Amino acid sequence: MGTLRIIGKELASAKENIPFNLATVASPLLFLFAFAVMVSGGITIPVETQPEASASAFLQATAEYRAPDGTPYLELEAAPAEGAPDGRSADRYIVEDEPAVGEEGATGKIVHLVNDVNSNMTKNYANRLTGALVNYVDVGRSSGTVEVVEQTRYEEDIPWDESFAVSTLVFGAMLAGLLFGQLSMTSEWENATAKLLVLSPRPASSVAAGKVVAAFLKALVAGAVLVGVVALMYGRALASAPWLVAALCLMYIVFASLGLALGITVRSTMTAFLVSLVAALCLWVAGGGFGDLSYFGEAAQAVGAVNPATYALDAVRYAYFGGVADPTPLIVLAVGAAATLAAVCAVYAQWTRSERAAS
Repeated sequence: MGTLRIIGKELASAKENIPFNLATVASPLLFLFAFAVMVSGGITIPVETQPEASASAFLQATAEYRAPDGTPYLELEAAPAEGAPDGRSADRYIVEDEPAVGEEGATGKIVHLVNDVNSNMTKNYANRLTGALVNYVDVGRSSGTVEVVEQTRYEEDIPWDESFAVSTLVFGAMLAGLLFGQLSMTSEWENATAKLLVLSPRPASSVAAGKVVAAFLKALVAGAVLVGVVALMYGRALASAPWLVAALCLMYIVFASLGLALGITVRSTMTAFLVSLVAALCLWVAGGGFGDLSYFGEAAQAVGAVNPATYALDAVRYAYFGGVADPTPLIVLAVGAAATLAAVCAVYAQWTRSERAAS
């Protein structure tokens, strides 16, 4: 009964912190919307050319160089007759010697004027130019071919914006768990009711468990909003709804427990909010929020192996995109949920004992 009363008390207090609750849901949504605007133009990038495309067979072929779904990789624009690109221009391809394929091989010269200071965009321009050249030379060959057979992890290519949206869902779930967990304790400090918790006759473990469960239930509501927004934005059907529910529930227990521990230490709601935001973002990035950790080397993979966000991302991605079912992420999250809940109950009990001794 003690645990149920704590849960009821915490849920009833939600109306006292409406701005905070809204901020908890809005933070990852703003993150998602900002990124959606950034990538709304798709994979096609503009490039200036000299001469204009109609004067070069290679540039005409480059304009038709497309992704597997038919989207052009490049949008060609005729460059000014003189001068290098300025700070507002795209990169520029200059055909100094028209590429040609003869009996002795391929010849030609193209100058790539790099304008963007972002190394990733520079790589994109270079890769597209290389791909267009390879495609152009391959078409002009009289014989010989190389077959590339693609074996994919998922049944279809996942658009970058959808992949990022699903990753952002995990970030939002982590943040919601941390924030609702810490609020259950920082509100006690700010309302001067922490002393009543110390003097409560209820077992400390039941009080801590009640606070975690209440934070878990609040986070479920926030999670439902995030899942709904992602569904409205992209309309992707889930590969496994039970897998998603299990992953989110286990994540909320893990991060609500960590949030409660944070609230015991950090007595200010705003300070705890900032700490939670930074912690969630760092864990999310280190866990592979921007892409699979196999892209980032051994050090990143070693950090990811002990990061709960890594397993949360793997589980949620499978729930949305399918692929090979591996129960390891859910097992690790289940063990982590049990461990963090037990740990925060022990931390809370130790805190109550120390406060009683001090008084």
